[in-house]
Amino acid sequence: MDQEMKEEIKEIIKEEIAAIEAAGSAIDDKVEEAAAKYQIPKWAVWLSGAVVVGMAIKILF
Repeated sequence: MDQEMKEEIKEIIKEEIAAIEAAGSAIDDKVEEAAAKYQIPKWAVWLSGAVVVGMAIKILF
């Protein structure tokens, strides 16, 4: 593989990592809003979401 391709791949990886971090940040912002709205800890919101996703997967598969 030549150097140009390596650099191009590195750039694509950096862009994808930034996109994933932005999505995670947006989700965390929503979790913080929900936690503040219902006056519960953030971990409780995350746990509730994990349970819902787990149940949905179980039902679908």
